[in-house]
Amino acid sequence: MRILCAVDESEFSLWALECIGKLFRHSVSELVLLHAVDPRILRGGGVKRPRKHESGTKDISQKLEAAGQKVLTGCAHRIEVALSQATTKPFAAIKTALVKGHVADSIITYAERSRPDLVVVGSRGMNDLPGYLLGSISRTILTHGPSSVLTVKSPLDVPVSVLLALDGSKPSKFAANKVKEWLSPEEVTLHLVSVVPDILTDASKKLFPKSRLKAMVAPLRQHAQECLEQYRELFLKEGYQVVGERLQGNPREKIVESVPACHAQLVVMGSKGLTGVERFTMGSVSEWVSAYAPSSVLVVRH
Repeated sequence: MRILCAVDESEFSLWALECIGKLFRHSVSELVLLHAVDPRILRGGGVKRPRKHESGTKDISQKLEAAGQKVLTGCAHRIEVALSQATTKPFAAIKTALVKGHVADSIITYAERSRPDLVVVGSRGMNDLPGYLLGSISRTILTHGPSSVLTVKSPLDVPVSVLLALDGSKPSKFAANKVKEWLSPEEVTLHLVSVVPDILTDASKKLFPKSRLKAMVAPLRQHAQECLEQYRELFLKEGYQVVGERLQGNPREKIVESVPACHAQLVVMGSKGLTGVERFTMGSVSEWVSAYAPSSVLVVRH
């Protein structure tokens, strides 16, 4: 497993490193720590500076790069300590990368070139503004990046309680398989959730008798239950502690509501991918959950 982790001096970045050590220390083979230096800081938001200030700007740029290297060195030491606690060998190869450019764009560009299995990012690094979810670095990477994305919002305690959202789709099945591949049963406990969506409008509920409404929803309930039972058995055979729960309602709302209800520290779900206008809205269930769930969220992209 190859991981790209964006780092800075924020506490969210440190939580991301700790998360990698706790969740993926048995599966990671290569870890790249990336720190981006945004040159727009020196340009004052794009305003052209007089030539007499160029030497000062160059000096500041060099200091920013030196500070960035210091951040990378410190983060590399932290993750080496975390990964050295793994009982299996070989340990991961740890690399560092200092790049220039807008943080989100730099991470996406690097990911497109190196194609990691997973990008890990703090939900609010030093450039993310609280409450400004649509413009956040983490959401930009989730929307436009090529890889699976883990958004870390808080520290994790082992065993990590994981809520895995299932709906029987190919992305959902792929996410479940990645849980088996990436997360050790020694490190996590699983709470499987399958949501039966509300397909009936208020008008249709008034038009049809209750028996007819029940018959219309029955196949969806059966499908959700079969999905839960199938994956519960699969994970039990692999040695995981696992329980399943079928819910009904709006999928994204029910998943978010389930996080505190089952004390989940991490939500895992598949991504069906976004095209066109979906990339600029909060219409995707996975993006919506990633933005509003109180826990960390792993969106697995096929």
